[in-house]
Amino acid sequence: MGEDIPSPCDLIVVGTGLVESIVASAASRIGKQVVHLDHRDFYGSSWATFSFNSLKNTLGLIDEFKEHTTQSQKEASDLNISLNSKAVCNAIEKWFILDECKTENDDSHQECEASRGKTSRINWTKSELLKNSRKFNFDISPKLLYSRGEMVEVLINSGICRYAEFKNVSGIYTFDASEGCLLPVPCSRADVFNSKDISMVEKRLLMKVLAMCVDYENKPEEFKEYESGNFDNFLNAHKIQGKIRKYLVDSVAMANDSTNFQDAVKNVQKFVRSIGRYGNTPFLWTLYGSGELPQCFCRCSAVFGGVYCLKRNTENIIIDSDGQAIGIVSDNQKLMARFILIEDCLNPLANIKSGISRAILITDRSITNNDQVAIITVPSANGKDPVRILELSASTMACPPGLYVVHLITRQVTTAVEDLREVIDAVFCSGEKEALDKPNIIWSLHFNINEYDSPEGKLPSNVYSCPGPDLFLDFDDHVIKARNIFQSMYPGEDFLPKVPDPEDVVLEDSSEDIVQENP
Repeated sequence: MGEDIPSPCDLIVVGTGLVESIVASAASRIGKQVVHLDHRDFYGSSWATFSFNSLKNTLGLIDEFKEHTTQSQKEASDLNISLNSKAVCNAIEKWFILDECKTENDDSHQECEASRGKTSRINWTKSELLKNSRKFNFDISPKLLYSRGEMVEVLINSGICRYAEFKNVSGIYTFDASEGCLLPVPCSRADVFNSKDISMVEKRLLMKVLAMCVDYENKPEEFKEYESGNFDNFLNAHKIQGKIRKYLVDSVAMANDSTNFQDAVKNVQKFVRSIGRYGNTPFLWTLYGSGELPQCFCRCSAVFGGVYCLKRNTENIIIDSDGQAIGIVSDNQKLMARFILIEDCLNPLANIKSGISRAILITDRSITNNDQVAIITVPSANGKDPVRILELSASTMACPPGLYVVHLITRQVTTAVEDLREVIDAVFCSGEKEALDKPNIIWSLHFNINEYDSPEGKLPSNVYSCPGPDLFLDFDDHVIKARNIFQSMYPGEDFLPKVPDPEDVVLEDSSEDIVQENP
């Protein structure tokens, strides 16, 4: 494959994460020669989606990320690529079901079979679940799309949306710890006024505050006293308390009391403006998992001439005497390029600044009223960040029928197990006895994702470092980062112009044939 990789080229991209894939697609789309490499054997990096066994293999539960010990000759000024760094780490797996139904005697076997017949749920065993292992799609970094957010606009405007399918999130909830229950968050005006959970006065207050936030730019004088403060001051000034405060803080603004006022208002605007475009809630979920999106952009890049090679190590970035990068060393082959793009976890100058605590659960029933896709926010408590819970049913292609895949996400404080223990105990049953009022956990996986900080100005000016997953619910910041990188490389060029429909593409020779056939 080495002799088939073009060199020199316009752009070399190392890593197939989301930002890297978007920039690669945008560069290929304007006719630049792109070479896209990854030392892994899958697309998506820390954004990937895996089947059951592939996930366990990738996270080291079967075989850890293989260490790359390939050495190459390099100059003293060259930069080593950190192939041994692990963006995803500390994986802990646990089963909560038997390997098999007990069959020591006929009575126990009949009891097992009878237990299946008494309920609509299958009494899963480990072996039965593993038989369906290819029907699972687990995300390392699950995210939603605002219907009018940056990602949706890029997908539509570029035409890349044709490579993926989406489903509207059917339920949004916040967890009321005092009552130990879920509160459905009304989204549309009709939902607000049909809600039986809040009074008419609260409904009017809620609608008033939402309207004020949406109209923020048109009446800045009304918000001057709040602009330098936090969202909490604004809500107190307008007497927003009780359940509507929980709606606004936990699920609409995706904030906490100390969140900057302007940041919270931007989130409220995005939430409100996205309602009704594709459904009754503002969010979309990518069928088969969020890991489909990096692959969509890679596919677009390949269509327009991008060259892809997985399982190919990159050892060094070659630096010339002027301090500029001129290429890389990949599997002991020099590849030259004008620009180089690497993911943060491979950046030799990046430092781990924080982390994300994650859990993936397989459960036997829905937390909600069998929503197809539901997002639940457990508010911050005891000094901890909020926990986001994303529940996916079989209709999202995340799991077989009869099961649910649940993602939990929060800021890392200690370990994923400890950071999420309180929420999991409150919402799920993980004991030996099945609960009638809570979903029972069948299998769990806890792990951490490292967030990196790449110092500004330390890399050569033609080398760019791309951020990995973060705690935000959506992709918008990563789309903006990709656009900024692209515009820095190619100022004045269109960022991901629309891909022509296949039926509109006219081959060069075909027009001549038409002329010859019609003299």
